[in-house]
Amino acid sequence: MTLEPVASRGWTDCIVAATGPSLTADVAEQCRGHRVLAVNDAYRRIPFAEALYAGDADWWEVHAGCPDFAGEKWSAHDARGNEKTAVAERYGLHLVAGADREGFSTDPARIHYGGNSGFQAINLAMLFGATVIRLVGFDMRTTEPRHFFGNHPAPLHNVSKYEHFMGAFRAAARRLPAGVRIINCTPGSGLTCFEMGTLDAAVSV
Repeated sequence: MTLEPVASRGWTDCIVAATGPSLTADVAEQCRGHRVLAVNDAYRRIPFAEALYAGDADWWEVHAGCPDFAGEKWSAHDARGNEKTAVAERYGLHLVAGADREGFSTDPARIHYGGNSGFQAINLAMLFGATVIRLVGFDMRTTEPRHFFGNHPAPLHNVSKYEHFMGAFRAAARRLPAGVRIINCTPGSGLTCFEMGTLDAAVSV
């Protein structure tokens, strides 16, 4: 399995959907007709997403590669501690190089980690060509349940310390690439470094 650069899909306005409890069936239905990149289990609410991103090899194993998901499947790889070649071959994942660097990458050969799959998915959407990225399901605060589906099954972890992620998001917000807007459409989100908005103004594809 070789790493591949991320070719632009010609995306402009898109939605990145994470797994917070705010990702209700109603919100998922509002996403229909838009380009959507699902993060982890968000594909269960939004099976019509065009792409699915998950950064954890164990997540792909637990979900057996999401055989019922018809869109593109993506993850990131770094041979020094984030090895994914075997899981990518087993489940047909697209692999892009990952790097632990500040801000979002504008280099199609890699994405930046930011400590969480949501950050990585936003970066992937940018490399797909998106210049307006709306976020749903990015609650990013401690709630019970943590996710719309409840808890992850073992051996996956359920104790996300969202404060550990905020520094990476804030640093990325300060240095967004020219022409890129990120609009957080998650009511009550703990992620406040991007402009807040609603899905009402999203452009259908």
